[in-house]
Amino acid sequence: MISSAKIKTISNEFFDQQEELSQSSNNVSQETVTSLFASGYSFIKSPEDAIKYLFSKNRYDLRRKFNRKKIRHEVTSEELDFAAEFGRFSQRPSDLFLKLFYNVICTLEHDSLAGRVSPALIGSTGVIPLTIISTIPDIMQHYYDVIVHAQKEVLFATMYWEKSESANTIGKAFRDLSERAGYENRHVIIKLIMDHPKLTNALPFHYIIPSSKWTDFNLPSPDEIPNISLEIQNFHRAIMGTFHVKFLVVDRKLVLLNSNNIQDRPNLEMMSQYEGEIVNSFYDTFLISWSLPFQPNLVCLNDNPNITIVEEPIYETTSIDESLLQQHLEEEEADHTGDAVVDNEIDSRSQFDLTEHLNNTAKSAHSAKADKSISAKEMEILSLEYNPILSHCSQEPFPIALVSRLPQGIPSIRNTNNPQDAAWMSAFQYAQKSIFIQSPTLNAPPAINGIVAACRRGIKVTLWLNLGFNDSKEGRGTFQGGTNECVVKKLYKRLRKTNDGTEKNLETFWYTAKDQIRPLHFLQRKRNCHIKFMSIDGQVAIMGNANMDSLSWFHSQEANTMIDSPMIVKEWMDALYRNQSANAYGRLDTDGIWRDVHGELNPKNGK
Repeated sequence: MISSAKIKTISNEFFDQQEELSQSSNNVSQETVTSLFASGYSFIKSPEDAIKYLFSKNRYDLRRKFNRKKIRHEVTSEELDFAAEFGRFSQRPSDLFLKLFYNVICTLEHDSLAGRVSPALIGSTGVIPLTIISTIPDIMQHYYDVIVHAQKEVLFATMYWEKSESANTIGKAFRDLSERAGYENRHVIIKLIMDHPKLTNALPFHYIIPSSKWTDFNLPSPDEIPNISLEIQNFHRAIMGTFHVKFLVVDRKLVLLNSNNIQDRPNLEMMSQYEGEIVNSFYDTFLISWSLPFQPNLVCLNDNPNITIVEEPIYETTSIDESLLQQHLEEEEADHTGDAVVDNEIDSRSQFDLTEHLNNTAKSAHSAKADKSISAKEMEILSLEYNPILSHCSQEPFPIALVSRLPQGIPSIRNTNNPQDAAWMSAFQYAQKSIFIQSPTLNAPPAINGIVAACRRGIKVTLWLNLGFNDSKEGRGTFQGGTNECVVKKLYKRLRKTNDGTEKNLETFWYTAKDQIRPLHFLQRKRNCHIKFMSIDGQVAIMGNANMDSLSWFHSQEANTMIDSPMIVKEWMDALYRNQSANAYGRLDTDGIWRDVHGELNPKNGK
């Protein structure tokens, strides 16, 4: 039994800590969920405790700091200065970036965690040394290489986790990391969040999956990974608050942000590696998303990249070398060389590099063939053009904002007052020349209205969408806004109403794979695209997890970055054009219908 004197001592320590924290928390620019959780205060036992303390009413109120106006207003020079000072930027961002960022931080007026990151970390800085635009196996190979080099800690966030080759790759990475850690006499902490809705996480939303269930996901049992402490959480905010996030944090040194889940799909996907202070923002997002106490606790809580000047990217122990992935591709090529057909015009490598490589993504794609009208010489050229690995040019840290959104489970609530939606709506409003969007789906009303408004302002808007993607979940009767085909036809119809040619400002393309000359319907499950990307004026880009559909706009938790680097934006755009044939063969007419070069309709919409 605890004595009254002991209780008094504990009580005094508690109130002393409260007073100390109360004084420090007045500094809005510094205090974060991560820093408070790492502080060691006895009354902060979980990220949720830190969230409640920092962001309860009257403790962390940003409303007094903003002169909130509608996004349609022209941002003043004073507001640009405020936005520049609010973020932890190593240099002043471009005016375009600051206009978007000002409206992003204004959404914190009513909910400081609308972006699932502490306000002090929403604007940051960093570098992007590597991007992969390719199939899921290529991205999973990079995941493997990064995980097995982890020294202390891995934080893993994804939506779907299905029994698949992708899951097998991650399971092998965990086993190999455990073996390596054993040789080096160390221990690694791994935390994994997935969205796998069950009755067990209907209420509460957060549920720790017992180790006896890990093998249901092709994950190793505790006995197989003795040098790893793995903890897995199932998180879903009922009904529609999907945890749609997909990123990996390793040793609080780097982040992989990607479009794909842990599953096998015949998709083209995009992943970028981030290093520098932006890693702290993702780390904070993971803690906020986890919410529960960690068992055992994290070990990188007091680590900090603190990178203000980057001479060169981190590659030695925590990043993949380009040769590793190239070796993976070459080994895969060797596996198929014996089956390849060689003719007089082309060697087996060309056929492998495109069709065989794209086929090696899912069982449904194994029988796909290159379009028969593509000659052997053309195939050779296409094969040489396709390059999944983009090693970015050397770079100094540039402004990066984390523009994400919180989950909203109630179907009737359609709130756009969050950083992600504000960034997108501001892009439609403040673009001066062009907007490029690639998304599997498009049907959210704010996106549709933004596209129409931008076209009417004379902005060139380019859409790359996937023919038939998830039609059964997006179409009539689903209350999601409609299929891509229906939405595109409505877009052109609205633009034609003014009879002033504004429909010519909208160019729409169906995704067309590199080895095809016509789009293939989603239902064929042979060639699809799952990339989520927006470029504004070639200066600013937004990439990450979120689609342009109603679920991503209104309900799912998402994680996206907004970068201010024309060099990276150009390299991304060049790679997107290089690894697809949408621009060459996927364009729709201004009636919203695809026709081939002879004016013929796609038979059965490519089915």
